[in-house]
Amino acid sequence: MNALLIFIGGGLGSLARWTLSEAIQVLIQKTTWARFPLGILTCNVTGCFLIGCLFGFYTSRSAPSWVFPLIATGFLGGFTTFSTFAKETHSLWSEGLLPFALLKIILSISLSMSAVILGIRLSHGTL
Repeated sequence: MNALLIFIGGGLGSLARWTLSEAIQVLIQKTTWARFPLGILTCNVTGCFLIGCLFGFYTSRSAPSWVFPLIATGFLGGFTTFSTFAKETHSLWSEGLLPFALLKIILSISLSMSAVILGIRLSHGTL
């Protein structure tokens, strides 16, 4: 059942990300911000806010079994994978594991950027 909830939520989240991001980019296309990915930034920040609200709301109360698969993993995972990154980093930080939180930030950004560069170079045969 969880797989179905994640599937449905992920599809809806991805569609919401695309819709919001495109709408914002259309709104700013004739401004100096036209080349900046403001749409995706908005999705990432909004997704982080929503996952924070979700986890904060259910900190002191029990969540129905469908909430996290459908909304956190599914919808917010499709809306932005950055929300999960931020939540996991916050968990490390709040558990007093600051070195691991900082390592997660540094490794996530540097390894992900390196992987993108490697993928581009490999696909273009320039490695």
